[in-house]
Amino acid sequence: MVLSALDKKQVRDSTDIFVVSDHGFSTIKRSIDVVALLNAAGFHAAKEFSATAKPGDILVCGNGGSAVFYVKDHDSAVVERLVEWLERSDFSGIIFADHGKGAFPLSEGYIDVADAPDVVMSFRWYGDKNKFGVPGLIDADWNRKAGEGTHATLSPYDVHNTLIAAGPDLRRGFEDNLPTGNVDLAPTILHLLGIAAPAQLQGRELAEAYVENEGSHWESRETETAVPIDGKWKRMQELKILEIGGRKYIDRDEADGSHDREEIRRRDPNSQP
Repeated sequence: MVLSALDKKQVRDSTDIFVVSDHGFSTIKRSIDVVALLNAAGFHAAKEFSATAKPGDILVCGNGGSAVFYVKDHDSAVVERLVEWLERSDFSGIIFADHGKGAFPLSEGYIDVADAPDVVMSFRWYGDKNKFGVPGLIDADWNRKAGEGTHATLSPYDVHNTLIAAGPDLRRGFEDNLPTGNVDLAPTILHLLGIAAPAQLQGRELAEAYVENEGSHWESRETETAVPIDGKWKRMQELKILEIGGRKYIDRDEADGSHDREEIRRRDPNSQP
């Protein structure tokens, strides 16, 4: 439909087209009622706050493959208990919080914003296939059933989503293996329009895809941050970051039970059980 409209206007040969998704869409392996589990564990949690909410009560907001937690009056002791409880669960992936041992700071997830939640958790993901043979299963919140689809964890199946572009200013048949994000579209499109991008834009130009840069070479750098969690040294959290041109991209997270004591000590020799 888009191409026919461009042909009708006779501008197809002078128009660049971008097709992009905001994230992947995984199949739910287990639907987790986090609120019920928190209350069973002795917390005071709810999906909505009432006028009688007390300091330390937890508001839980399901977001498909992630969950965010607001603690009334930002009680740091409750936040720390909550982080420890999540770490010991069998459904939690990576955790972001500015309080609590074993969590990544909110800034690592680019969520250190005004009125940010106290804790953000990405549910655990799996490389297993769904009934259609498509890999990428996740645990998810209570809003949809197992077997249905939802968004989005920090699984590579969710993070590595769709960006297709074509047009006279873009390299034909080029597969971009460098990290990109939706924030890169604005500076890229502005460049193609001949407009200087404002300095405050967070994204980068996808210069490697320009026809004018064919034959040039760029490389990204991978870093890995590991955080030992659980007092029994059962798990590790790993956040894999790709960096190019001063821009950082979350590539995926890892949070599983496969790491033993020696593996954890090898990664972090200064840690103590």
